[in-house]
Amino acid sequence: MLQHDDDIIAAIATGYTEAAIGIIRVSGKGSLKLLEEVFTRKPPYEANRIYYGHIVDAEGKILDEVLVSIFKSPHSYTGEDSFEVNCHGGLVVLNSVLERLIEAGARLAQPGEFTKRAFLNGKLDLSQAEAVAKVISAKSKRAVDVAQRQLQGNFSSKLDQIRDQILYLMAENEVMIDHPEEELSDVSKEEKLKILNEIEGNLKQILRAAEYGNNLFEGVTIALVGKPNVGKSSLLNLITGSERAIVTDIPGTTRDVLKEQFNINGVPFSILDTAGIRKTDDTVEKIGVERSLKAIEEADIVLAIFDGSNKLTEEDKKLIDKLMDLQKNTIAILNKADLGIKIDKKELPFKHIIRISCKTSQGLEELERVVSDVALGGMDDSQIVSLNASQKQSLKKAIEMCNRLKEDIDNDIDPALIGVDFLALTDYLDEVIGRITNEDMLDVMFKKFCIGK
Repeated sequence: MLQHDDDIIAAIATGYTEAAIGIIRVSGKGSLKLLEEVFTRKPPYEANRIYYGHIVDAEGKILDEVLVSIFKSPHSYTGEDSFEVNCHGGLVVLNSVLERLIEAGARLAQPGEFTKRAFLNGKLDLSQAEAVAKVISAKSKRAVDVAQRQLQGNFSSKLDQIRDQILYLMAENEVMIDHPEEELSDVSKEEKLKILNEIEGNLKQILRAAEYGNNLFEGVTIALVGKPNVGKSSLLNLITGSERAIVTDIPGTTRDVLKEQFNINGVPFSILDTAGIRKTDDTVEKIGVERSLKAIEEADIVLAIFDGSNKLTEEDKKLIDKLMDLQKNTIAILNKADLGIKIDKKELPFKHIIRISCKTSQGLEELERVVSDVALGGMDDSQIVSLNASQKQSLKKAIEMCNRLKEDIDNDIDPALIGVDFLALTDYLDEVIGRITNEDMLDVMFKKFCIGK
């Protein structure tokens, strides 16, 4: 069925689960007129007020006792006239009220359609719409705080500042085009290149922040690796605070990859306890070692565990070489620190080396701090953003265009051609926050939202 932006849309906003209260959201031109048909409390309806009454069917039979919240354009989530019906939370009740609203003239909202309308009506830009999705799906309070900051427009204002710098250079370039024989501009080539370098640096910082933002919202995979009996399973139990892994003094106890999920400092992690990596004739253990090597390749961070109470063995050194070949983001763990450390840190070519005692919990706080810092690239929460793949691609193109413009200016290219490249740069930035869009892209993007949002 063809969808129209002026349709009245309705959906259950609180999810399809039984609860004490359930909310149905309705939005669109004429939605308050529709409310008159189904609600026993008649107009006038004042904005930002809650009214008590009953939702009734076409014959006047009561379907539910409700509270209705009124929102009027443009001061609503969607920017349209809208209302929310607070019903009893049983699914039968919610569905009967929703069916009545549809019977009265609304249609069922598509996934994410309320947020799409908020975007189209200028209530949110694309980065804020992305933040709505992250607020909903966040796995920690820290992720919610970061998403809320983006929803409030902090990221958009940063991009607007960059855009202002570009517009300044564009205006200067236009003067050069319109008055080529007159020296009306006092902006030197060096100053233009300096500004473009600053713009490029800020865009690269945003792109980096978006990559690490993905770790905060989607999670990070850690692989625990090391030769048998160095304490991998003990460390898993210590970090997760559980007895998930079997711990014995017998080498090769872990035969497969164990997976646990948990948060460290608000960052969601999946941690893989792998089989000890060594040569073995045991068929089952050999399969476990192969899976361990695969887990190393797939992990975002590797915790390489060594028995710190003994010197490095040939097996340890082979593991180090393997990790260096793969260029994995590795944190070295010197376990059994309570027995004394005999490994010289100079033998380990890793940036982060932490002494741990799984027996006494020594070093656990340092490990948690380092792991979360590595996962987020040491970035402050105020820097982290959440962008989708399309937005990241637009940022990359904007960075490429900055480089092209620097070459243009350095080589004294015709200002008219430089103007074309400046327009392309602003277009790429506008794509990041959604000033330039197409309907097909919007439909795909907003469908990831829950139906009532």
